[in-house]
Amino acid sequence: MTERTEPLDMDALLARILTEPTIGARILLATARVLENEQPFLVLAPEDLADALTKGTEQATANPALPDLVIEEGMLRAYAVTPDIRPGETAGEFALRLRDAAKAL
Repeated sequence: MTERTEPLDMDALLARILTEPTIGARILLATARVLENEQPFLVLAPEDLADALTKGTEQATANPALPDLVIEEGMLRAYAVTPDIRPGETAGEFALRLRDAAKAL
């Protein structure tokens, strides 16, 4: 018996590629949510950002499970556009800048 295959819907695939955020952007957006939800008025320290990035990465890549190489590439791209913390900047303020940085990805 011959196997029936459906042709790939290129228009749907292209629309999905163009509208879905990249893995790197998802990491930054998830990190921004973590910062906004936990303590948005806390003055952000580098350790707080590192913790939020870890949680954001776990949230953005957990479902569906992605290959390690894809996660690592997304992390590298996300970290490359992550802005520096400004003196006295709160987690909520930084989250806004993270959302803006995600647009670059």
